[in-house]
Amino acid sequence: MRSLVKAAGVAALALLASGCTKTKPKTSAELLLNERMAQVLLRDNRPIEAEKAFRECLKDDPKNPEVLDGLGVALLMQARYKDSITPFDKAIALSPENGSIRNNRGVALMELGQYKAAQDDFSVAAASQNPDDRISAMINMGRLFQREGDYAAAETQFSAAIAHDPKVYAGYVGRAAARESAGNLEGAAEDYLAAVKLEPGNPDANLRLGMVLVSMHKADLGRRYLQRAVDLDPAGDTGAKARLLLENMALKAP
Repeated sequence: MRSLVKAAGVAALALLASGCTKTKPKTSAELLLNERMAQVLLRDNRPIEAEKAFRECLKDDPKNPEVLDGLGVALLMQARYKDSITPFDKAIALSPENGSIRNNRGVALMELGQYKAAQDDFSVAAASQNPDDRISAMINMGRLFQREGDYAAAETQFSAAIAHDPKVYAGYVGRAAARESAGNLEGAAEDYLAAVKLEPGNPDANLRLGMVLVSMHKADLGRRYLQRAVDLDPAGDTGAKARLLLENMALKAP
């Protein structure tokens, strides 16, 4: 009996010792590598895997605003807008003037319909020292005004973004949408064409240009861009929309 008690005591001590063993903390180089790997997953449009990677990073570096922002973006990309607010809030508490994080939280707030709070974030981002943050803020503000139905204000914001960077694709597409909503089809067509020239392989830009040209009764030219959208995205939603429009036009043709 004594030997059993002694053995049990030794086993308990062994378990206690193993339970007290601390995981060796990661070095700063290891933390940076893990964060970069998580960012790569985001860029590769793998938000679910990126979310897991950022959460692992936070276990060792819970007060890193960039990691918190990355987690928020991963959730944003999954359309989990409400869930993304918490990591964005924590990131902004640590880095309140960071324009990129402000833009990201603003997008989440906009998707949640909290336009005033979103506009406040975009305004902070618009004052950033980083020019990319400022341009993103202009585009985001334009999208916000577009949603609110203030097409003139939206066009002004998109025009400002284009003035800062004449090669900003989102600026031309955004301004085209604002102009189209306001009934300025010719101006919209010019902007969609500029977007197509910037990204000729983008099926959405070709679809939008084709649609507005058809609305302007330039059917033959519109068909060319609609067909290009089909060719660029034969199995996707954009290609399917363009194909349906082409089929409807063929049925209506004399």
